[in-house]
Amino acid sequence: MTKPHIAVVGAGIIGICSAYFLNKSGFKVTLIDKNEPGSMTSYGHACTFADYACIPVNSPDLFREIPSMLLRSDGPLAVDFLYTIRNLSWVMKFLQNCTTKKVKYISNSLGNLLNNASTSYDEIFSDVDVSQYIKNEEALYLFENENEFLKASITNKIREKNGVKIKNLSKNEILELEPNLAPVFFNGQLFIGSRHTTDPLAVSKKIFESFINNGGKFIKDNVENIIPNESKIKITYKNENFSFDKVVISAGSWSKNLTRKFGDDFPLDTERGYHVLFNNYELINRPLGWSQSGFYLVQLAEGLRAAGTVEIAGLSKPENKKRTKMIESQARKLLPQLNEVKSTWLGFRPTMPDSLPVIGQSQKNKNVIYGFGHQHIGWTLGAVTGKVINSICNDRIPNINIKPFSPSRFN
Repeated sequence: MTKPHIAVVGAGIIGICSAYFLNKSGFKVTLIDKNEPGSMTSYGHACTFADYACIPVNSPDLFREIPSMLLRSDGPLAVDFLYTIRNLSWVMKFLQNCTTKKVKYISNSLGNLLNNASTSYDEIFSDVDVSQYIKNEEALYLFENENEFLKASITNKIREKNGVKIKNLSKNEILELEPNLAPVFFNGQLFIGSRHTTDPLAVSKKIFESFINNGGKFIKDNVENIIPNESKIKITYKNENFSFDKVVISAGSWSKNLTRKFGDDFPLDTERGYHVLFNNYELINRPLGWSQSGFYLVQLAEGLRAAGTVEIAGLSKPENKKRTKMIESQARKLLPQLNEVKSTWLGFRPTMPDSLPVIGQSQKNKNVIYGFGHQHIGWTLGAVTGKVINSICNDRIPNINIKPFSPSRFN
């Protein structure tokens, strides 16, 4: 029996991994994106496989921090005032998920998914050789002061319940590991067993090339329209209609317009993330997080990248130069030896008000599968999401509880 023809719309890491696993499973798969695979948000992030990142942006502390976020644009989390007013419904849903009970539920749900993230990538990496782009030096998070460390100690209890192993380090121990750091921090913690990539685009391309070499097809074009019916789904690109048996929507922050074609309207917004690339090499040995500003420093093949922070300001607002200047200033505080800036970057991380991704079948059409909304851990969750989507398309129950990520939870 011939397996169905599946279209995967969106060629970020979620779409690439989904296409890879579906193709390996015997489906005929067409991956569609107007951009080169892996070249958008999946390129510009902090490059860590952050299995430890089960703590959401939602936090009970945000209630008292909202005024400062609205007034400042240079903190680790910034909110555009006018955008907030126009999108008050999303903001209210977000705040409803900032209670202690909700945050614990979100963390445990993410933890369940993250616990399967590394093994899912290992399944790909046993087939696709990306060893030259993967480093096993564990991520080190630096705290500016004792208060920041004590706050982290509370959330670390949630991490540890979800299987994350953490080792606290003194300032002197950290300086032995990273002698180029300025001693401007209080202490830090290692995330035991974590790893990172030195070239995220190369990793994406390698997985994509394996997909193509195994018979997969890529269409570099914009999806103009999607027309669902009872038996087939028609997708319009190149001014023509093409029929598919199933479709996977993994278009990141742009998924919303596509899901509406099926009658599904999600409260999808975007975490705007930034990076600053410095013309430096071999300054640090591992990814370094900085509590004061919410970004990571990581040494890549193309230079030293400072990446992260969260800005809620939508898709259309141009790059906020205050954000990149803040990142540059804080990076130089930690590493005074930094050279000139090579480039800056703005990316759009798809986010839901409960900080949980949407993974599962559309209630309106069982042949439509969603995989988006992974916020700032999409890179980490690429492979495990692809495996789950493959299970769904094969009518198998995933080995992970995906109920917390159900598309129906916003009905």
